[in-house]
Amino acid sequence: MPTFFASLITMDHINFEKNIIFLENLGIDALHVDVMDGRFVPRYGIYPEIIERISQVSNIAIDLDLLVHDPLFALDQFKNKGNIKFVRFHMESSIGNELRIIDKIHEIGAKAIASLNLSSSFSSIERLARNEEIDGVMLMGIHPGVLEQEHRPQNILNDLSSLRDLLGSSKASEMIGLDGAVSFESINPLAREGINNFICGSSSIFKGVNFNDTFTENKKLISRNFKKIKKLCF
Repeated sequence: MPTFFASLITMDHINFEKNIIFLENLGIDALHVDVMDGRFVPRYGIYPEIIERISQVSNIAIDLDLLVHDPLFALDQFKNKGNIKFVRFHMESSIGNELRIIDKIHEIGAKAIASLNLSSSFSSIERLARNEEIDGVMLMGIHPGVLEQEHRPQNILNDLSSLRDLLGSSKASEMIGLDGAVSFESINPLAREGINNFICGSSSIFKGVNFNDTFTENKKLISRNFKKIKKLCF
């Protein structure tokens, strides 16, 4: 059964609370939150108090994506803030500290998801998967934190067979996610090839949404988009 996480960064931040409650009622499985430090990616992202505030107005699960140079430091800032159920740590900034990061994620009661950039080798997660250390894998379909770029869903499709072979029957195989390049055109072939966790943003659930329109109009469009996404996955 595929899961669908809505990307916070593509939401209407002026109508923040209304959007979150609406998404929860719509049936989104979690809210995907990018934490960015301006070093690992060329942008700045969310701060801990926002996560805390989200959990005060909604029971929606938080999926924390640590797009940071120092995941251990970031975890210390966020660990007691809100309903965090998933934490994605990027292998490129975690080499040598993977088990410390995983242990700290598990200590806060969240699932540890290893994330890989477009050009990174699957070999970096092989031992973690084989030894049942990670709870899932996320592939990037874009370069994280970079605006106005080409999506590469075909690269993901080309590599999914190798990834499934590597993961085998490990628990990590139960959650194979994709962030970026999730669109109406790509979601069906991606689901058929093994992606079962989709980070949905401006190319899918929020496609065509104009935040200058009324909240009521946008709700109708987001609802239609979400129904279409789910239908394409089955």
